Amino acid sequence: MVKSASILFLIVMASTSVTIEGSRILISAPFGTKSHKNMYVPLVRELVSRGHDITVVTNYFTAEFAQLDGNNVREIVLDQLTVDMSQYPNAFDSLLSSSNHWWNLGFSHLLLLSMFRYTSQVTEALYGDARVQQMMANDQFDLVIASQVLSTASAPLAWHFRAPLIVTSPNTLFAGMATVLGDDEHTSYVPFVFTRYTDQMNLGQRTINTVVTKMSTFLQQLYEELTIPAIVKETGGITGCPPVQNIIRNVTMVFTNSHPSFTYPRSLPPQVVEVGGLHCRPAQALPSHLETFLSSGRSDDVGGFLLFSVGSLQRMEDMPERVIQSFIGTFARLPGVRVVWQWKGKRRTDLPSNVLAIPWLPQQDLLGHAGCRGFITHGGLNSLQEAIFHGVPVLGLPFGIDQYLNLARAVNDGYALQLEWRDIDESTLSAAIEKLLFNRSFSIAAKRLSGLLRDQLQSPLERAVFWTEYVIRHNGSMDHLRLGSRKLAPYQRSLIDVYLVLVLIASLPLWLVFLCLRCCWSTNKTKAATAMSKKSKQE
Repeated sequence: MVKSASILFLIVMASTSVTIEGSRILISAPFGTKSHKNMYVPLVRELVSRGHDITVVTNYFTAEFAQLDGNNVREIVLDQLTVDMSQYPNAFDSLLSSSNHWWNLGFSHLLLLSMFRYTSQVTEALYGDARVQQMMANDQFDLVIASQVLSTASAPLAWHFRAPLIVTSPNTLFAGMATVLGDDEHTSYVPFVFTRYTDQMNLGQRTINTVVTKMSTFLQQLYEELTIPAIVKETGGITGCPPVQNIIRNVTMVFTNSHPSFTYPRSLPPQVVEVGGLHCRPAQALPSHLETFLSSGRSDDVGGFLLFSVGSLQRMEDMPERVIQSFIGTFARLPGVRVVWQWKGKRRTDLPSNVLAIPWLPQQDLLGHAGCRGFITHGGLNSLQEAIFHGVPVLGLPFGIDQYLNLARAVNDGYALQLEWRDIDESTLSAAIEKLLFNRSFSIAAKRLSGLLRDQLQSPLERAVFWTEYVIRHNGSMDHLRLGSRKLAPYQRSLIDVYLVLVLIASLPLWLVFLCLRCCWSTNKTKAATAMSKKSKQE
């Protein structure tokens, strides 16, 4: 009886401690694509299971939160900030047009220019929302986690709640953040996220990379300083908000969606934690209709199946009919290979029997299926992470943004091929797919990288949870991780003043020699003039 009472007491104390230790966390990600959720949805799920109370501000409803403890998760959805692709030209038409040079330079350039407009739009929508205003008036949080996509719009929330700030990046460390943390941008080997460069750049590429990185950072920060505090004051009624860069400079921790197995390695400040692959997980059983379709094909090396998906932004039905027929014709020539095609739009009746078109598919479960032999994708970072995690080779068809950069690394690592949309026809598609299927080097490279990604002391999710709770436990006191260079001016970090002193010191002996020679020359000249004068007088 005493033993049972002791066990009951320990259980009660354990549950009480979880309740006491449970913290209130605000995650602000008011702008981004659905794929950006992969950086915080798994984290929310794990933090909720550990007793924390989470509030999420986002631009897309998250169905998965409904499966969690409803008392521990609150979601504020800013529907007006849903990414609307109709404001951009049709991606397929533009990429297939040989005359559209600007689009061929990258869809990312349009997005980069539009980020300035989005900064004010997102800030106004965030602080003008009645639910956010009520939250700011009545709630208190122990931690604020902000997406690095327009993180400056969310930064005043950390200042308002006097809470530590963690920034999460859906990609690598964005330009400007390394400088904030006291490091350098390392533009000599770190390519700007919207370029097609690798970490091996020639002189011209390094020059362009440096100019683009510095200019985009400067212009973005300048625009943010001119707009965000004023909007926060006018829309949210908050006075005294400091410059947003001052808030960002006090960032406690940065989580990046990176790992050396799929992003270029770089030196990182101690406050940056790589959690790339956070959302990757082992495959689960497929729905019965999918498993039936896949099992009806051949299961040997000649069979298996291909997965075809280009993310959540682009609709396959927007693809020109000529390109659609190129895919259909190519797939029909692979009778032993099944194809699962993510197709959103009007159902087609002209698909070959080995092709299944569905509007939604469990991507990770399909990639982790034993029969998956290849992945046709747009090259989004999360999709490539999943392909690597499950050891599946890739055929990349990029649209823009970071996809060219991602696929350049994938091709260099040997597990991917890349095609431009304007080059797609039955001949090029068939050649690429057959090479992907029957050249084992791609599969071998994918499995090698899978081993590198999986072979970690902690899983990315465990690492993110640990550091999140670490920041809460220490109330954001992270001075022991801050680089002393944060307090130095850019010219001091680059040691320009030191080099100038060294140049002066090194040139001092030369100056002394020069002065001595000049003095000697002047003396000799004077003596010669005196001698000439005396000679003239004697004559």
